[in-house]
Amino acid sequence: MGAYAAGLAAAQAAGMALRVSCATPVAGPVGGLLGVGLASAAAGQAALKCRAFFEDSKNPLTQPLWRGVRSDDMLVDALLGIALFKVMGGRFRSVMPSDLSRVGAIARESLPAAGVEYATEANRVELARFFRRDGCHHCGKRRGALVGDHMPPNKHVKAGLGAMQRSLYKVYKVPYLRQTAESLNIPTRPPRQRYYPQCGSCSQKQSAAIRNNRTVLVFHEVFHHGGHGEAWHYAGTLLGLRHHSSSGSSGSKSVGGSRGSGSSRIGTWR
Repeated sequence: MGAYAAGLAAAQAAGMALRVSCATPVAGPVGGLLGVGLASAAAGQAALKCRAFFEDSKNPLTQPLWRGVRSDDMLVDALLGIALFKVMGGRFRSVMPSDLSRVGAIARESLPAAGVEYATEANRVELARFFRRDGCHHCGKRRGALVGDHMPPNKHVKAGLGAMQRSLYKVYKVPYLRQTAESLNIPTRPPRQRYYPQCGSCSQKQSAAIRNNRTVLVFHEVFHHGGHGEAWHYAGTLLGLRHHSSSGSSGSKSVGGSRGSGSSRIGTWR
């Protein structure tokens, strides 16, 4: 599972470097999908190296990393890993880092927010349950101060509402335009906000980012509790078992010599 986790962490680091977050349209899910494929291919190769060690008693770390690597194995592992990840409840966009001004990568459950007001005591009790189970919706932290995070942020809602009101004030002078827009399901009101559990550290960073109109990304736990479950954590393990279960296909064979010459054991790499 170590190689799988390292691959997912590398994908998240690449997203941070390229400024691609879980909320980035198209690039976020695509980057996560590619990251899962990379992690799956790495998990498969790690399993093959371990199998070779048990068969040949040779430390794979002393061998060139590219020795025995086959592109067809890597492709099958990548495609199988992507399929397992999705079927087991993973979300591709959640592989990428969180954007503090948007819903985080670990977001799982939320509550309706009463406008710009702070969360009530009843809301905080329920948010605390989410926090203990899933962690901060941005980074996954489960300890410390709990904040009921408005999403979208209050400042963004107010700014969007102001622009909407200014534009609608002009166009609504046309008879029946507002009724027509509402009948076509065109939004004429501000977006509905929701409360998400957030840690104190992310809340402080978020306040500074929104105040200064900056996009700030944060790393989150690799094996987090977001999505539709945690079964996808074991996708890399299943890939490794696939290679170990086929160990009989590439074993070792002995080459016999003349009397006294002994025999030599030739290990094979798949």
